[in-house]
Amino acid sequence: MLKRRTDRKKYRAALANFQEWCRESCRLPKRVIFARLNSKLRGYYNYYGIRGNDKSLQDFYHHAKRILIKALNRRSQRRSYNWEGFAELIKVFKLQSPRLCHAF
Repeated sequence: MLKRRTDRKKYRAALANFQEWCRESCRLPKRVIFARLNSKLRGYYNYYGIRGNDKSLQDFYHHAKRILIKALNRRSQRRSYNWEGFAELIKVFKLQSPRLCHAF
């Protein structure tokens, strides 16, 4: 089986674009942020979700969560979330988990 992986340049560019988006939209209400974030994640998974690329999808999901918690903690002058509180927030807003969309 041929395994394909996301190109490193495109992966890092996608993370940089995601970080920029988080900085611009961290002031929006949380339900709006999570709705748009799920849309962005779904689009990323639909494009890069091929067989053999599951590790890159998992890494992108992990780094997206890390970037998001950092952006949400910048909303006020004190830390809003630790990782346990953020995990509860993810359960409430149902963050889109990585999935493979294409079998080829």
